[in-house]
Amino acid sequence: MITLYSQYFNKDISRRLGRRISKSKAEKYSNDKLLSILKELSFNYEVRDCRYPRLPYAESKMFVIDGNVKKSTLLKIIEKRL
Repeated sequence: MITLYSQYFNKDISRRLGRRISKSKAEKYSNDKLLSILKELSFNYEVRDCRYPRLPYAESKMFVIDGNVKKSTLLKIIEKRL
């Protein structure tokens, strides 16, 4: 089970606060694009409202993904497809 937060792709926060992809790719991000990428990769997923632990005052989305891939590998695949 892999958990991705929308903060991983937020262009307005620094890497120290949780962004995991490059800023240029993060500018192209939207929740709809992420959902379409997950559908293309045929992963089972669930979307939840949550708060990211490093930024508890900001609302976020949590994507719980059922897959046999490492989180870092999945983030690289998503970054390339954005």
